[in-house]
Amino acid sequence: MKAAIIGVAHMHVLSYLRCMKELDIDVTGVYDDDQARKENFATEHELNTFDSLEDLFQTDCDTVVICSENVHHLEHVTAAAKQQRHVIVEKPMAISTEEADQMIAVTNQHDVKLFVCHPVRFSPVMQELKSLVTSEQLGEVYAINASNHGKNPGGWFVDRALSGGGAIIDHTIHIADLVYWLFDKEIKSVSAQSATALHDIPVEDTGLLHVVFTDDTLLSLDTSWNRPDNYPVWGDAIMEIICENGRVLVDGFGRYADVYHNTGNQERVYYEPDMDIAMFTAFKDIIENDLPSPVAGDAGRFTIEMFELAYQSIATEKTAFK
Repeated sequence: MKAAIIGVAHMHVLSYLRCMKELDIDVTGVYDDDQARKENFATEHELNTFDSLEDLFQTDCDTVVICSENVHHLEHVTAAAKQQRHVIVEKPMAISTEEADQMIAVTNQHDVKLFVCHPVRFSPVMQELKSLVTSEQLGEVYAINASNHGKNPGGWFVDRALSGGGAIIDHTIHIADLVYWLFDKEIKSVSAQSATALHDIPVEDTGLLHVVFTDDTLLSLDTSWNRPDNYPVWGDAIMEIICENGRVLVDGFGRYADVYHNTGNQERVYYEPDMDIAMFTAFKDIIENDLPSPVAGDAGRFTIEMFELAYQSIATEKTAFK
């Protein structure tokens, strides 16, 4: 596997680059349409730079890792697929289901693999939960009460023209993907509310989704940027699952210890294997051994469908039906 990076706008590019280096994946270089951002990133991490996508595709990379702003994903996925490069794209995969369908079509047409970066399903606790679900130990699932809280990321994330929205588009993704992967649900309807309550920004920082699936399972999802700057971690990805055989409570970010220092500072220490490295280990194996994508376009599309219906509900002040 040899990979090139397209776009360094998303902060997760730092973790993905770390993972590739740990896995001895050859990173052939980086392209970004912001010249200063590209040069700074390349200098800091000792990478080659490309002046254009055309230059990038002249290298022998077989894969691209796309971490550009959300609005550019379709353009970059399309360009890579047409050049016969496998695609790893940061979530959300797209800003609409229409764009997601185009990505799926173009990667299928050119017979390249499409991977969507949904790392939380690779965390040890979620892998354990998947085993419980597969072995039918939970029984029938009745309802899921979930949250994906975080800090306001600022920058292009709060510019709707680049991100597609605010906290709802940014923080619906993790829980939606877990529901899709764990329980294979189909959405019937979404009722949502939003507010800009905590920050002076032009997009929502607070969201609440009520989702009904076609089997009448319920999901309540708090998807908000409500953590203060001094919070010891970015946020959470919590699911409380009410099921036939009891109740399961899990945080997809893993098991941790809260450490309180004499200085008054607090930190949260996660002590399980890193979910990003587990995800990239899977990607590397699948590319090198020509296996099916474990997080393909249909998974990315499901998460988009959920936030798309949420925004429709907010705009109409009514429940949005699929």
